Amino acid sequence: MRIGMINARSLHRILGLIVGAQLIIWTLTGLAFNLIDDRQLDANTMRTKPDSTTLIKPAVALTQIVSEITDQQKNNAIEQMNLKRVELATLLERPIYRLKTSNGTFAFWGDTGEAVNLDNEQLIRLARQSYQGETSLSEPILDKAAAQRYGGSPAFYRIDALDEQGTQIFIDGLSGQVKAHENQGSRFKQLLFMLHFIDYFPNNGLSFNHLATQLIAFAALLLGLSGAWVLMRKLVAGDYVSWGTSNSEGQLTLLSPDGEPLESLILAPGNLLDGLNQDRSRIPSQCGGGGQCGMCRVRFVEQAPQATPEEQARLKQEHLAQGIRLSCQHNCHQGKVALTSRAQLRFWQKAQGDAEQVESLAQTPCERKRAS
Repeated sequence: MRIGMINARSLHRILGLIVGAQLIIWTLTGLAFNLIDDRQLDANTMRTKPDSTTLIKPAVALTQIVSEITDQQKNNAIEQMNLKRVELATLLERPIYRLKTSNGTFAFWGDTGEAVNLDNEQLIRLARQSYQGETSLSEPILDKAAAQRYGGSPAFYRIDALDEQGTQIFIDGLSGQVKAHENQGSRFKQLLFMLHFIDYFPNNGLSFNHLATQLIAFAALLLGLSGAWVLMRKLVAGDYVSWGTSNSEGQLTLLSPDGEPLESLILAPGNLLDGLNQDRSRIPSQCGGGGQCGMCRVRFVEQAPQATPEEQARLKQEHLAQGIRLSCQHNCHQGKVALTSRAQLRFWQKAQGDAEQVESLAQTPCERKRAS
């Protein structure tokens, strides 16, 4: 079978599958957000609030630390950091200066002036302080993916709590900040957000106008355009409205593959496949008349209509030359059409036998006696 260019109907179906699947996902995730209790999706159910009231007076002046940073930049020829904000805080019962710069957030011990770089013991202490309740904690694990997700430094660690919620604690070792808690509920919430907002690419940031959204929007636009094109073709072909001057019924003779008459039918204007199967199934079809399965082919004995793009894509050129067409692609007309295969003939014979059996069962005993 010759492979042709993708037609409007096939494109419409593919786009309908893509857009429809995303619409179902969007609907289901929206329902999930409304039906699931927010507390089950809360990442901070076991997190304690930091105590910001207790401040310890630092022994080293802030100006000294800033001066040392500036001198280090000059000596090492590293990129100039723009200082944006400074705060005095307490970390592990020690004073610290936390500096937010253009290169990230850093911390310096206020009693020694040294840069903060938490070791494993300090990380576990900080994680335990941020956790409400008693549980076992794992050793700190360097997590670069989480550092990108939360905007942390290269010394970004994850500590797993062995609790029922599967809590994970994320700490920046250079700033001394507990960046986040995650648990099973919050990770499920992140999955719902990803599906709901079509956020399938990890580097999209917070913008809703990212590539995946644009692709789905463009697919929806093409879905509407291809649907309009298919509808116009159907209207022009007379599948919905007969544009001819006469709406009278026409007589069609159905032949076997060998040309032997099988039956004569009076068909109303409309689709040929629907007309042939109006009272019982005579021609098999799996695609519902979409021109995709190719099972409803018939041979026009007298004058074959012009082949449609669907037929050119699914029928060989020699079959088209013989007058073989897909009955779902053409309207009823007066004349003769023939089945094209023994399988079609067997299908017709079975349908004929089933119809005769139903008719026989519907007859009264007197009618059966007269018939015999």
